[in-house]
Amino acid sequence: MSDLHNDTFSAIDIGVTEQEKIDMLDEVRDLPPNVHHFNDFRGCTMISIYNGGGLLGGRETGSKRDGVFDFSAGGKMCPTLMRVCREKIFPFMNPPGRVTILKTAPGTGLNVHIDTTESEIGNLHQKYRLVLNGNVGKLYFIDRDYNRVYVPPHYDSYSMDGGHPHSIDPDEEEKITLCIGVPWHGASNKIYDKMIKNSAFRMTVSRPKILDEWQDPALK
Repeated sequence: MSDLHNDTFSAIDIGVTEQEKIDMLDEVRDLPPNVHHFNDFRGCTMISIYNGGGLLGGRETGSKRDGVFDFSAGGKMCPTLMRVCREKIFPFMNPPGRVTILKTAPGTGLNVHIDTTESEIGNLHQKYRLVLNGNVGKLYFIDRDYNRVYVPPHYDSYSMDGGHPHSIDPDEEEKITLCIGVPWHGASNKIYDKMIKNSAFRMTVSRPKILDEWQDPALK
């Protein structure tokens, strides 16, 4: 594993076009209420797109982690999103990760959290994010002194360390983000390595002591 893959945040260009982002956003906004799930721990709405079954919001089951992954009922209502996953995202992932849409309502932010267990922190635990709507620059990480370190507002496609405490500030717009995580962790391969090396912006933030409130009870 290269040290390149240990960044807190790395902008990566996967070749998604502006029209594809517009089409994916329209598809997500047209999804029916029954595929939405509110996650109390993170403080946002989640929509399953691609996984191995099981519940949302970190409540892992054997089938979700180890079953045969496929697009969910909601995912199959989003043809552009499915195609982008298959053609532009999954090829740099080994293995392809679970795909979820996160929606944060206007005027609300996320709760500060980590997307791993505390014992996994320090291991390779990258997540991929593609922001379909909202201000990218509202994302921040907590440093060792418990300060907020914000990312630049220019990069809507990026990988990030899921084991680093992070959140987003409230915004006037609804924030809608395509999120990909386990079983993908950011493993090195030719395509992903090239993306990271060609990153327009990378940063590493110092780590704070993890607070209990940042840890998802469902993962303990």
